[in-house]
Amino acid sequence: MSEFRYNVLTKDWVIIATERAKRPEDFKARSAAPASDSKEKCPFCKGKEDKTPPEIFAYREVGTAPNTPGWWVRVIPNQFPALSKENDNDRKRVNDVLVSMKGNGIHDVIIESPDHNQMMAMMDQKQVEEIFFAYRQRYIELSELPEYESIILFKNHGAGAGTSLSHPHSQIVAMPITPMMMRRKIQAGEEYFDQNGKCLYCHLIEIEKEQKERIVMESDNFIVFEFFSSNVPFDTVVIPKWHSSSFENITANQCRELAGVIRLTLKKLYTALNNPDFNMVLYASPTHEKDLEYYHWHIKIFPRISNVAGFEMGSGVYINTVIPEAAAKYLREA
Repeated sequence: MSEFRYNVLTKDWVIIATERAKRPEDFKARSAAPASDSKEKCPFCKGKEDKTPPEIFAYREVGTAPNTPGWWVRVIPNQFPALSKENDNDRKRVNDVLVSMKGNGIHDVIIESPDHNQMMAMMDQKQVEEIFFAYRQRYIELSELPEYESIILFKNHGAGAGTSLSHPHSQIVAMPITPMMMRRKIQAGEEYFDQNGKCLYCHLIEIEKEQKERIVMESDNFIVFEFFSSNVPFDTVVIPKWHSSSFENITANQCRELAGVIRLTLKKLYTALNNPDFNMVLYASPTHEKDLEYYHWHIKIFPRISNVAGFEMGSGVYINTVIPEAAAKYLREA
C-alpha cells in the first residue's frame, strides 16, 4: 500500500504511491523535447560572441582575445537577467504585510561548450572538469561580495525544465536574501545537531551506506543516491562524503572528481530515461554563514518526467509514483 515518507531536511511529507507505482522503465519514452532555438540563430555558439554581453571570463586558447572564438567555456552576464545590480537592499514597507525591495542581484550564464549540440552527459571528462572549474571560480567571486547572502547555481536541460536555448549552459544567481526553503533546511540541520551532536547530512550518508538500497554510485569522496522521501521520480542526490557546508571550499582535485561523478550520473539518467529534461541545483550555505557544522552542501538532479497536479498544488504534499529503491536499482544497472 502507499506510504507517507517524512523529509527530515525540509519537514515536509511526501506520498510514495505504491498502489499506482510505475516501473522505472515506464518513463524511458519521455525524452527531452528540443528547445525552440536553432544553431544558426543561437547566440551562444562560437563566432557569435558579439551577440552576447561581454564575457566576464573565459577559458580559451592562448593568444585569443576576449569575446572572440577560441574559448571552450565562457561566462557572461545574462542578457535577460532575473536580477540586476542595483546597489540597494533597502526594504520598502507599505505596511506590516506589504514589503518590497529592488531586484538587486547578479545573474550570469556559464556557456559550457562552443558546440551547440553537446550535452554534459556526453562530453569528455576534461570538458566537464573545465565547466566545474568555471562554476567554482565564479561561485567564489560572487561569494566574496558582501551585499549578497546566497548563491544559486543551476542547470536546466530541455524545454520541459524551463530552458529556451538548447545550447549547453548553466546559470548562477547571487541574491541579497536567503530563500525560505534554504532556511528550513538549515534550521532542520541545526535542530538535529543540537539534539544529537552531529551533522544530519553526514548521518544520512551513513544510513545510505549501511542500507545500500538507494545508492546509485560512489567515488572516493562523493556518493550518489536516490532520496528516501523523493518528491519526484529519480530525485537524485550527489553529496560529498566529507563534511562541508560551503561549496567555495572545494579543492581543485575534488572539483575534478565531482565533475566525473556528475557526468556519469547524468549519463546514467540519459541512458535509463532516454535523455530526460532535468533541473540540476547546487545547495550550499549562505555566503554570510560559512563553515556551518550542521549543514552540508549537495547537488540535486530532478528529472522532469512527472507533472505537478492539483493535489500537490493544494496540499504541498507531492505524490511520487516511482519507489526510490527501485529507481536506484534501475540507475545502478544503466
